[in-house]
Parts: sequence; structure tokens; C-alpha cells
Amino acid sequence: MLLLPAGARAADDNRARWEAMTPAERERVVENYEHWKALDPERRAEITARHERFKALAPEEKAALRERWKRFQKLPPEERAKLRERFRKLNEMTPEKREAFLKERRERLEHAREQRGEQREKRQERREERLEHRAARPRRGR
Repeated sequence: MLLLPAGARAADDNRARWEAMTPAERERVVENYEHWKALDPERRAEITARHERFKALAPEEKAALRERWKRFQKLPPEERAKLRERFRKLNEMTPEKREAFLKERRERLEHAREQRGEQREKRQERREERLEHRAARPRRGR
């Protein structure tokens, strides 16, 4: 089978990467490939679509997702399991229900953020009042 120049370059690049791998890395690649082939076509299509969406993201968005993934990986197993279950439930919702749920969640988070900001402002005002009060008191013994 003859490859077009771009295909030949890709094959050469892949061969070079393969040859640079350790035996353990090669074994993992083969295992991943066998796992991929064992997936049903629907699941492979879903994964491919997700990969394409990821590739289309801006570099900053990709970096943010990678950072979230790293934080997720550092969580204890039971926390990861809880999050996976939440995402599973979210994905089972109809698009309309999911959007309504996410909208309500964003609103609650925004409200909580606003409340924390107001509490911060009140604490700062109380600090300033205490400082003003202390500054206004006559000093003794000097």
C-alpha cells in the first residue's frame, strides 16, 4: 500500500515514537489499543467526538481542563466515586433538565458568592470602626 506524502510522514513519525518507547510503554499502547477495539462502536464514536471537542478548544481552556483533571486525580477514591456518580446522573438528564439544573446551580453559587462578599465587607467595616474607635480614645499614661 502506497501512502501519500503526508501519510508517509505520519507513519514515519509514529514509527519513530514507537521505537523511542520503553517496552512497558509499548505494552501499555497495545493494551489501550485492544481495549479501544473491544469497545462497542457507539462508545468509540462518543469518545472520538469528545476528543474532537477537546482538540477544538482554545489552549487556555485545554490547560484549565488538564488542571481540573490533575486536581480530580489527587482526590481520595471515595470523593472521585461521588463525583463520577454526580456526572453520571447529570449525563442521564435530558438536555432541558440538565440546563435547568445547571442554571439553578450557577444561581445558587453566585448567591453564595455575593453573601460571602457582603459578609467580608461587614467584617471589614467592623474592623475599620474598631480602629477608628481606638484612634479616637485618649491615650493614658504618656
